[in-house]
Amino acid sequence: MKNKIDKLMESLKYEKSMGLMTHIVTGYPTLKFSKKIAKTLVMSGADIIEIQIPFSDPMADGPLIVEACQKSLESGTRVMDSFKLAKYINIRLKTPVVIMTYANIVIRMGIDKFCRTCKKYGVSGLIVPDLPFDSEECRKLKFYLKKLNIHFIYVISPAIEDDRLKEIQKLASGFLYCTSRQGTTGKGKNFSKNINLYLSRVKKDFTFPLAVGFGISSLQDLDLIKKYAQICIIGSAIINIVKKNKTPKILSQISKFISKLKK
Repeated sequence: MKNKIDKLMESLKYEKSMGLMTHIVTGYPTLKFSKKIAKTLVMSGADIIEIQIPFSDPMADGPLIVEACQKSLESGTRVMDSFKLAKYINIRLKTPVVIMTYANIVIRMGIDKFCRTCKKYGVSGLIVPDLPFDSEECRKLKFYLKKLNIHFIYVISPAIEDDRLKEIQKLASGFLYCTSRQGTTGKGKNFSKNINLYLSRVKKDFTFPLAVGFGISSLQDLDLIKKYAQICIIGSAIINIVKKNKTPKILSQISKFISKLKK
C-alpha cells in the first residue's frame, strides 16, 4: 500500500498547490483537547498533522514548545498517548501523520519496537532532529522504517554544507524538512536573510518535495517560500494561539488562522 505522504504529494503536484503541515504537542493543553485541535486543523485545511511526543529536553525547540512539552508531561502524558492520537488522525480524520520526537525516546523504547508501533498506529513519517544522519542508530532506524513503508524525514538548515546535502539527497524519502534559519523553533527574527539562495541551492538538485518551517506565521512568510516549497510547516504559531487563548476560543482562533493561510 502506498504511503499516505506519497499520495498527498502526487495530489499537490497535480493541483499545483502547496500543502500545509501543522504541528501539535500531544497533551497540550490537555489530551482530550489535543484531539479537538487536530480535528480543527484538518477541517481548516491542514494536509499533514505533525505530532510531537512531549520530551523533557526538546533541544531543537524554542521556549513556546518547551513550555508546552513541560505542561503536557506534568499532566501525565505518556508516549503511547501520541500514538493513540496518531491513530485517531489517521483513521477518523483520514489525514497523514508525522511523528516528531527525540532520539532518547526512540532508543529507550527500542528502535525496532518504536518502528513497529509507528506502523501499527498509522504513522506515515518520522522526524528525529537530534539523531545524526550518519550514526549507527539512524541507519538502523531507517532500515526498519523502510521495511514498514514509513518515511524518515531529514531536517536541514541554511548552514548545511554541499557535501552533506548530497549525501542526504541519496538517502531522503517523503520530503525534506528545511528550517528557514539556524536555531530553534519559534518566531524569532523570521527567516534567514538568504532564504532564496538557500532554498534554490537545495531545490536545484533535490528530487524530493521540500517542506519549509520555523517562524512561518503570515501570508508574507508564505510568499517568500512558495516558489520553492511543496509544503509549508506551521508549528509555534499554533502553540502560541493555544497559550494566549482560553479554551472556548482556541479552536475558533486556530480555524481562522489556518483557513486564512490555506486560502
